[in-house]
Amino acid sequence: MSEHVSDIVGQKEFRTYSEEQLRKKILELDIHGEFDPVRYVPPGPIAQAFIRDLTKTGVIMGPLGGGKTTACAFKRIYAATLAPICKHPVDGKPTRMCRWIVLRDTFRSAEKTVLESWKQWFPKGYPGSTWTGGNDRPVTHTLRFMGKDGIRLEAITEFAGLNENDIETLMKGREYSGVWLNELDTHAPGALDDAEQRVGRYPMKTLMLDADAPRRGFVIGDMNAPTLDNWTYEVLVINRGPDRAFHQQPSGSSADAENRFNLEADYYDRIIRNQEKHFVRRMVENKFGYSRAGKPVYEGFDREIHVARSEIGFVPGLELVIGVDTSTNSLNPAAVFKQVLPPGRIAAIDELYLGHGVGSARFGEALKLRIEERYSEATTIRIFIDPAAEHGGDREGGQLAAMEIIAMITGLPVLIPANGSNELGLRLDAVKAELRGYLEPETTQLICPVRCPLLIRAMEGKYRYKRKPATASFEYEEKPEKTHPESDICDADQYGTLGIRGRIGSLRGAAGLDKLPGQSSSSGWRGQGAGGSGGSFDVHKVGC
Repeated sequence: MSEHVSDIVGQKEFRTYSEEQLRKKILELDIHGEFDPVRYVPPGPIAQAFIRDLTKTGVIMGPLGGGKTTACAFKRIYAATLAPICKHPVDGKPTRMCRWIVLRDTFRSAEKTVLESWKQWFPKGYPGSTWTGGNDRPVTHTLRFMGKDGIRLEAITEFAGLNENDIETLMKGREYSGVWLNELDTHAPGALDDAEQRVGRYPMKTLMLDADAPRRGFVIGDMNAPTLDNWTYEVLVINRGPDRAFHQQPSGSSADAENRFNLEADYYDRIIRNQEKHFVRRMVENKFGYSRAGKPVYEGFDREIHVARSEIGFVPGLELVIGVDTSTNSLNPAAVFKQVLPPGRIAAIDELYLGHGVGSARFGEALKLRIEERYSEATTIRIFIDPAAEHGGDREGGQLAAMEIIAMITGLPVLIPANGSNELGLRLDAVKAELRGYLEPETTQLICPVRCPLLIRAMEGKYRYKRKPATASFEYEEKPEKTHPESDICDADQYGTLGIRGRIGSLRGAAGLDKLPGQSSSSGWRGQGAGGSGGSFDVHKVGC
């Protein structure tokens, strides 16, 4: 019977039926009973988790050849098995009904990419299906098959292009169960918000056998890793809400790479050999890329290594060190809160940034409040500040320098790191030494993903050397670009690190002379509980 249906779908006179007649004819002929979405083998565990994730919005990001598009196709099919049971408007039989739309910038691009991938699994003549449209017109492909519970499923999938429209305009007045935003990063900012407001509206309540049953609404997206400047980084990494899930596949060159069984053995090796580093980072390593406008200062930063998997808690028994950049001239002060965890790694556990136009007094008050709210149990707190904060007050007029203002308001000792040195190279080398690590991964710098989003974003590439204008080759300025808040938060981080390690300790770390924290000639490496004399740690005992 299935072959008979396929033959009829291909006949010219059959395509002259109206959509309602077509649906009725197919229902009369056959429902394909052999389709089982479980038989599809996902490219790997991340893709499988993405398919089965029931979060309202789910996005998968992966390298070239990672099987993302197919995973989205089968997540769409899996969603059909969760659709509410309805009385079908054609024959009245119980049927799970859902309608999705797949969107690209134009239908022509959709037709050449995502629709071609769809057709590899569900061709026009797929048994029990109906195909309308094509030839530069939006396509609707309706699949009908029998579920494992013996209830029919009708999965309507539309493929369309936005052209000059936005999602809200295109979908206005139309009811959908789900939206698939193919190549998500190419859509306009706000695309997820617009799509999320239009799903969960199909089928009509009047058709549902149980009017109180949930109409699940899903929004899914797939993409290769874009640059950090792309809007998706902000909404999926920095400020991802509870109703959004982000699934990042492993690097294509790693042992855990997904979909390798469908690729040539040297697929990624050829890309690595023939493409530039920035392309390999995004399309093979599956990491958000750096903006071509600048080169990241901390090229050794790796989110997988240097960012904790969950929030880093404050340890009251350990000293709290706060690095502060006053940004006196630009009024963009920033602070990074740090602790040294055994066996000697520096952990950035919190940050404070109020925005532009903030003076020393207001920042001092905010700093005091943050300490009272989160770190009232700290037994020892020291602040290491930008050396420039020591100056600037009009002594004859009774004015105080920023350093004095913050010390007076907080009631804490405010110190100058590295004997007052403000050498940029020393500061950068101090942080880079921490990022490089020593003998074990447990000794590299660790950053809290919950409380330090600005520091992470800055280290991933927003803190950068600006590209020199009018140069054919890639040449960059000698000093990091003064961007706010990225440069401010990184300066604060540098002062905190210098305060902990000291000038000599930082120089030794930069030179690779200290192989393992707690086992060097510099006393500043040893943290509390790391096996030092009495288990104490005092930044003032760091070699200067």
